[in-house]
Amino acid sequence: MQRFRLFLVSLSHFCVDSYSSLVPPVLPLLKTQLGLNLTQTGFLGTIVSICNISQPLMGMWADRMKKRYLVIGGLLLSAIFAPLLGIISNYWLLVITLAFVGIGVAAFHPQVFSLAGELSEPRRSFGLAWFIFGGTIAIGLTPIWVPLFAETIGLSLLPLVSIPGLLCVLLLQKFVPLNNTYASGNRNQSNWKLLRKHTFPLSIITSVVVFRTVTGLGFGTFITLLCEERGLNLISGGIALGIYNTAGVIGALIAGYLSERIETKKLVYLSLFLTTPFLYCFVSTESVTLGYIFLTIGGGLLISSNSILVALAQELAPENSALASSLPLGFSWGLASLSLPIIGRLADLYGVSTTLSYLSLLPLLTGILALLLPNNPEKG
Repeated sequence: MQRFRLFLVSLSHFCVDSYSSLVPPVLPLLKTQLGLNLTQTGFLGTIVSICNISQPLMGMWADRMKKRYLVIGGLLLSAIFAPLLGIISNYWLLVITLAFVGIGVAAFHPQVFSLAGELSEPRRSFGLAWFIFGGTIAIGLTPIWVPLFAETIGLSLLPLVSIPGLLCVLLLQKFVPLNNTYASGNRNQSNWKLLRKHTFPLSIITSVVVFRTVTGLGFGTFITLLCEERGLNLISGGIALGIYNTAGVIGALIAGYLSERIETKKLVYLSLFLTTPFLYCFVSTESVTLGYIFLTIGGGLLISSNSILVALAQELAPENSALASSLPLGFSWGLASLSLPIIGRLADLYGVSTTLSYLSLLPLLTGILALLLPNNPEKG
């Protein structure tokens, strides 16, 4: 493993995922300031994810490039546009701004996952788990620092947080080789034709990630609104969201380590089957302490399969690793995000608590689907 370069690439992942997750922690604030209902709020929280549907196209483009320009371009778009939410007061202008962030995130991820996989050899699953750790720890920390920033400093100074992302661009260009190994040898093989023999297993991987992510995004978007419904303040909601996301970081890291010893399929379906009772208990309990415990375990189990499913897709189609990575990444997350306005509408009708209670049952069905996952090619 090329540890220093992997660290820098993980740092860039930290920056991009920080920028992509700026909105959910302040959704209650934006909802009040812009006079939104829960359906509109849910849509606002899902714009970045919706744009990720384009990731397979970005992945095909990425696999044809001799250099990984989209890593730099995606990071720049995210760093420049995401912090502007602090100074935009018009709903539709904010939608457009967040769409640019979504395009940047969609462009960044396929190439950077492919790059991280190469830098992680020969321990691809474990290296990708550490790389994903860099991104998801950002998702875990952002809900904590953004509400504090908003209440103590003010959202109007949020554009200052563009600076770390811009510095990271300079570090990547100086220290990380962005050459695309496969594209330099055969630029015309990055297309859907080469994935035909892997259609069924990749479809199962994608479907599992889509349904798992409907639950993940639903809880990730509406946890702060659930706290608001229960009379808690913005910082309390941010702490709950931070716990949920951080648990996912730890779960993914543990699963990445265990995947070197246990079959990926088994890890995935067992984690999904165990997710439902803990998330359901989180929504149902009146105790804050017990709620945090249930949320930690449930969130960790739900997101734990993230890195190992990406690694499995890359192992199935190493010659098109960026395209293969995009399927269980942005494409799946983008499809799943289309459910958020629907979840928001149900929350308008029945309340956030009731809606999340039913949503916590979905991982059971997803676990059944995961029984159809392929075995790891390297493990036979």
